[in-house]
Amino acid sequence: MAGNILLTGHDDDFHATVGGDFVDANPQFLAGLQFVRNGSSLPVLSFDSGSELTSLLTTDGISFTNINPATAGAVTAALFDPTKYSAFVVASDSTCGGCDNNPAGEANIAAQLSAIEAFLNAGGGIFGLAGANSANYYAFVPQTASSVGGAPSIGYMQTALAVTLGIPAVNGDPTHNLFFNPGTNGESPAYQIVEINQTTGNGVVPAPAAVTLACVGCTTSGGVIVTSAMPEPSSWIMILTGLAALIIMRRRIFTHSR
Repeated sequence: MAGNILLTGHDDDFHATVGGDFVDANPQFLAGLQFVRNGSSLPVLSFDSGSELTSLLTTDGISFTNINPATAGAVTAALFDPTKYSAFVVASDSTCGGCDNNPAGEANIAAQLSAIEAFLNAGGGIFGLAGANSANYYAFVPQTASSVGGAPSIGYMQTALAVTLGIPAVNGDPTHNLFFNPGTNGESPAYQIVEINQTTGNGVVPAPAAVTLACVGCTTSGGVIVTSAMPEPSSWIMILTGLAALIIMRRRIFTHSR
């Protein structure tokens, strides 16, 4: 068993509800949710101290159970049950300028990291929205990801993997954090980039800069994420080219030996 992870610097929960940019934000949110649920019809577990994420889930017709992570004792290990929930999604941090969650609530989620790791290893999905300026927002993710605050509003585009997964880019919304490229600055190499900013970056992360990361078919052991993801199309081309060359070489050797 293995689960999928999606992390984005876009506060899709805010912009698909309060912000009004429904056309841009909601398709990415829905596609991301479909990706982390990985074909399961089980409900979603949401962590939202306000109502933006829950309103969006209701509008989109997604069955969910919401927990206010800022409530003392509300986030327990028993919540992360892969027989009850297909995935969990965490609302954006309040430093986005109107989003719902705060560092105290995010710390309560991260405190259940052992249960979250077991949930992922059993096939449960993880969806993290904008961490914005909260340095530890993504600490609920096994092998936590970077949150490099500040990002432009335009210049975003899909990667080839995003096209394969059907996860669109978002432009026009104020975007609140980028990520270091996988395998650099402590970012897990198990992540793959599904959305980049191709124009400016943010002064810390140069363009092309990662704004949405995916981990396909991930498990974790000892705080390290590993993935059984299939190679990207370019990798398959190299593999198949190599196999073809070996077959041709084998045929030539066989012909000369006759």
